[in-house]
Amino acid sequence: MSNSDLWMRDIITSYGVVTFIFILTVIWIHQRWSDLQRSIFKSYLTGFEVECAELTAPYRKHLFELLENMISNDGLLRSMDCIRLLEIGVKTGENIPFYPDNTHLIGVDRNVRLAEYLMKGSRSWQFSHIIIERLIVGDGSHLEDVPTGCVDAVVTTRSLCSVTSIESTLREILRVLSRGGLYLFIEHVPESERTFVGWLQKVLSQSRIWPSFFGGCHLDVNLIGYIKNAGFERVTWDTFTLDSDTSLSFHFTLTRHHVIGNKNIHNISKVYLPISIL
Repeated sequence: MSNSDLWMRDIITSYGVVTFIFILTVIWIHQRWSDLQRSIFKSYLTGFEVECAELTAPYRKHLFELLENMISNDGLLRSMDCIRLLEIGVKTGENIPFYPDNTHLIGVDRNVRLAEYLMKGSRSWQFSHIIIERLIVGDGSHLEDVPTGCVDAVVTTRSLCSVTSIESTLREILRVLSRGGLYLFIEHVPESERTFVGWLQKVLSQSRIWPSFFGGCHLDVNLIGYIKNAGFERVTWDTFTLDSDTSLSFHFTLTRHHVIGNKNIHNISKVYLPISIL
């Protein structure tokens, strides 16, 4: 066998081993892809999102003060001096401590174990002041189980970015709200596409890299445009930017700009002052 033949045999042998290892790696990743996605998202949800909730606590406290003076459109709830609230994207329940006592909560979340977490988890005592009326597995784009006009308030915080259809979700919010109801929101929004961060948000979202690991979150959607055109009667909103250290600085940079506000539906019996907390 000539030297060239030996060289060719060594090349084939070496690359054959590499190719075989590569194929095995691809098969292993494919089989465990769903588990990997769930593991990354769970870590993100219980880590970074909780940190963001702590940073936005003053904003959320101010926003949810609007709930304190609400009068329910439901006669029975009104007689008990409480309201019915629907939250889309309950996550780890960071908003619940801000809800008024005896609030009747309809929670919407993709987590099939949310009921166990809220009622039996280590933090369940923080949720004991509310009444969990119903928990729905989903993202808010289809709420057929919720009757039209039965909810006094709807809340979303850093959740609209992850729904299957923003338009469908907002239509459902509009449908389930009662007369005089409120939609309260805090959502992260992208930077200008002319900036590097804005470009990166677009690339990560449209390539499906970011949504595939972080619960369907799209970084490049400016949600205020959708909210303003959803068909509500009146909108009050403002913007704020978080500025602090977190355990995941890359994630923080991509989702630090927010829009905060409320929308009223139909004829309003109370006058709510514009939000101004910056």
